Amino acid sequence: MKASQRTRILVEGSERLLSQLSQQIEQQYEVRVEKPASKGLILTKARDSVSLQPFYTGEVFITECTVSIGPVYGFGAVMGEEPERAFQLAVVDAAFRAELLETASWHRLLLEEEQRIREKHEREHALIMQTKVNFDPEEESDGGR
Repeated sequence: MKASQRTRILVEGSERLLSQLSQQIEQQYEVRVEKPASKGLILTKARDSVSLQPFYTGEVFITECTVSIGPVYGFGAVMGEEPERAFQLAVVDAAFRAELLETASWHRLLLEEEQRIREKHEREHALIMQTKVNFDPEEESDGGR
């Protein structure tokens, strides 16, 4: 599993899962905070659909944190002001980068969480589609002519 997929699951998924994984590492290893959770702004980038040129759409407020487990660093960043979640993401990231034994059992948990996220998105999509209005131009009135 790629780090980007893992991070997306942990950010979109259950806060309880992220907390559980982080605590598991914190109880077994010395986690050093290299850069405490701090607030910042990042520029969001998009691509123009016609010219395909990149442009910046604006700024996003984030909280970011860096930790280390031994010689290995981990980084966590979340939108908004959530210092605890940024720290927990950094701990989990460091655990995966250090290839700690505990991470072997996490793969299944993350895939299950990804499935729950997918099902949630499908339910939300189905609700949205119930409100969709279809405009059929062939059924338009010609003004009584």
